[in-house]
Amino acid sequence: MPSTPMLRVLTLLACAALFAGTATAQPTESVPRLELRPNDRVMLVGNTLADRQQYFNHFETTLLALYPQLELSLRNLARSGDTLTLQPRPLNFGDDTTHLTAQKADVILAFFGANESFDGEAGLPQFEQDLEAYITRHRAATYNGTEAPRLAFVSPIAHEKLARLVHVDVEARNRELERYTEAMRRVTTRLGVPFADVFTPTREAMATAKVPLTINGMHLNEDGDKVFAVVLLTALGLAPEELPAGSKSYTDLLALIHEKNRLFFLRFRPLNAEYVVGRRLDPFGSVNFPPEMKRLDELVAAQEKKIWKQARTVWPRPAARPARPVGSAVSPDQQGVR
Repeated sequence: MPSTPMLRVLTLLACAALFAGTATAQPTESVPRLELRPNDRVMLVGNTLADRQQYFNHFETTLLALYPQLELSLRNLARSGDTLTLQPRPLNFGDDTTHLTAQKADVILAFFGANESFDGEAGLPQFEQDLEAYITRHRAATYNGTEAPRLAFVSPIAHEKLARLVHVDVEARNRELERYTEAMRRVTTRLGVPFADVFTPTREAMATAKVPLTINGMHLNEDGDKVFAVVLLTALGLAPEELPAGSKSYTDLLALIHEKNRLFFLRFRPLNAEYVVGRRLDPFGSVNFPPEMKRLDELVAAQEKKIWKQARTVWPRPAARPARPVGSAVSPDQQGVR
């Protein structure tokens, strides 16, 4: 087991080797907190910001390392290009209600605003109307069979200025992204829904980063994903003063989560594999989820048991467990270790 100092290498400033002096956006007292409960099934939905997290998985890994006793299940249902009102899928795939119900969603982290921002200032009224309708619809649902899901919305990240992208007006893009971030803040505040502003801290991080945090100004690379994990946890009120990373235990946990998400990727997006369970899929874009796909569900569940066990080894406990996050809705009894 690595020494405790080796385990405490990532602070709220996040990845000091990448950037320094970056402020992290803590929720204010007026912002509702996202509540996490034991055995919650947490769904990531929305656009490319959510979709690409499955490539690197630092948010999920750090969250589970911080709260292994909650034994959370995370599922990534996002698709690049999704908006609040446009979520195209193959024929017979099913809509978001179908899959949120199938996954028994307790918590939904919704990532929107980036694609909608291309409609500019003129699109803001419709965006706010669509956002309110989205919240209303999901609040009326009971995907887990007992109660409405707990919602939290995540703003777009900032647009990064890269020297090679000489024809991109980064300042103009960030003005639009900021407008849509503020629109999300207005609607969620009025409706009492947790909101994570990740635009502000990522803009500051990008300004001081020693290496690029995106592949194209908009989409995070692995360095950016490490930074974003801390930014998002902080914005949700779930990050203590120090976060686990950099140890072999953390790396082993990350590897387990990579494999779990690879299996779920095949389960949730069978069109990405020509042969998923030994049968060819309709080449014209229709998708069918045969009964044999349940085997992948079993493999994902088995992998999660390994993840929960490994997550308990990332930090020595209880002596070195993290302090309770300020304002977090994770209750003190849930901070304990079984």
